[in-house]
Amino acid sequence: MRFRRPALLACLLASFAALPAVAKTPAAACDRRCLLHTLTEYTEALTDNDASRLKLAPAVKVTSNGSPGMLGQGEAWGTARRLPYRQAFVDPVTGSAVFYGIVTTATRPGTAAAPAKPRWWFYVARLKVWDRRIAEIEEIAYEKPDGGFGADPSTLTLPDRIYDTLLPAAERSTRKQLFAIADQYFDAVSHKVDYHDVPWHPECQRVEIGVFTVNAPATAGSCGGEFQVPAMKWNVVGRRFYIADVERGVVLAVGNFTTPPEYPKNNGSVVMEVFKVQDGMIRHISAFFRGNGQPHSGWGEGPGS
Repeated sequence: MRFRRPALLACLLASFAALPAVAKTPAAACDRRCLLHTLTEYTEALTDNDASRLKLAPAVKVTSNGSPGMLGQGEAWGTARRLPYRQAFVDPVTGSAVFYGIVTTATRPGTAAAPAKPRWWFYVARLKVWDRRIAEIEEIAYEKPDGGFGADPSTLTLPDRIYDTLLPAAERSTRKQLFAIADQYFDAVSHKVDYHDVPWHPECQRVEIGVFTVNAPATAGSCGGEFQVPAMKWNVVGRRFYIADVERGVVLAVGNFTTPPEYPKNNGSVVMEVFKVQDGMIRHISAFFRGNGQPHSGWGEGPGS
């Protein structure tokens, strides 16, 4: 690991081992292919606007933008849907399956189903699969308003394939290390640690709902250098860690980025972050959240929950 302070990483790993967020055994024998198939079934249900074929646990919990809801009643559901942008992340150990995508009503031009002004949503769905049935569904949908933050969703079609690339054995991190690095990133955002102590890769880029927010004309700072600005701060609570893919160096975590009292203009929101970690360093970050804010996740808001 290429941290500037090895002792800090040792302490971080020791403290992180106490967090209760990760299961230690496969989630009732649903392997990678099983989880990917579950996501396929789920996205087909969304495009068909018919969830009747999904295998659900008896006490399945569903939230939409942080509020308790019913399956198929979320903001992005409805007739004549298309998903032109698709990206999947799974972890058989935790039984987690996460889908990043774009949902639109721009379906078939010239047909009765095609609206005069199509709607577009940035969309993420997190599923918890247990015994081959969906036990948890967390949906977040963001319809970018005029002038709102985020890329034009109609321009996004192919996700970054860096997250699919298999790493050589010598460049991989353990599951514990992957989760610890994501947790340390949240500590940097919260200004709990010196950003220099976070393991940044020299190629590090950060993308937020399709927009490069570092190394860019409007935001010239690097992945770490942006934290030189004191106002670049959110208190990250309700941290949840779902996916650690050792072979691909991918870790996915969720945090509630709350507005710090000293910077009341910082827009708070629940953020899903996926990291590419190579040689023990953060090489790429992709963040998804509602650009107009989301104060609660619906899945626990306390520190470390």
